[in-house]
Amino acid sequence: MIDKIDIVGKGLKVLIENGKLDRKEEPRLYEEIINNIDILNDLEKLCQNIGLYLSQKYGGFYVSPIPGVRTFSYSNDELKKALWNGFNNEDMYTGLFIIATIVTEFFPEANEVAAIPFLKVNKLIEIIDNKIDVLRNKANLEEVSYEQSYNFEVVVKKWTELPRIRMNKTDIDNRLEHGKRSKIQVVNTTLRFLENQNLIKSVDFNSDKNIYVTDRFKATIHNVFNNEYIQNEIYDYIEGLREKGNLIQLNESR
Repeated sequence: MIDKIDIVGKGLKVLIENGKLDRKEEPRLYEEIINNIDILNDLEKLCQNIGLYLSQKYGGFYVSPIPGVRTFSYSNDELKKALWNGFNNEDMYTGLFIIATIVTEFFPEANEVAAIPFLKVNKLIEIIDNKIDVLRNKANLEEVSYEQSYNFEVVVKKWTELPRIRMNKTDIDNRLEHGKRSKIQVVNTTLRFLENQNLIKSVDFNSDKNIYVTDRFKATIHNVFNNEYIQNEIYDYIEGLREKGNLIQLNESR
């Protein structure tokens, strides 16, 4: 009994500290949990009691916050500060729109397997531009925002007003990488937040950046798409903007 409690305690400690319990990093602890259904059930119940989902995928255990439980999730004010200390509500909504776009590019149609190996930042900005164009042309954007419980109006306003790049006033060749005054700044700031959460890795490549999703990201998305209490409609709607945008581009090219 004491051994079981000790294993569950160690497992929870690793999960809270790292967000994951990897078989390669903790082989003995991983095997003790995965091969004992009672220990696994106890760990899962304990995670749920403190507001965390536990999932086992890709050779490891991963935890992600349960929506509506404040233990390990952010309030709006905390999320704004976590993204960037100077972010306001419209910046936060825009950052979340960027994150949702990344999700639907890697996992279209709620797929559990990533559809692409990586996503370039410049390509991501083009995709967001396209989605914003589709939203901007909607006569009933206020109604759409109400139906989807998401403030698309402020996202369209914010993104449209932003220049693609804001140059540093002291050095015309030097870009300010993070902040809220250009599209590239808002995107980079959002990506840094995701990296701090161990959800993505970004790698500089030929004057661009490649975005790679981590196993923790994949496990979190698995929870999102398979939990009835999470509102998935927002991802479906944002993914649909891509399809409508592609149709508009096709018609314009004819």
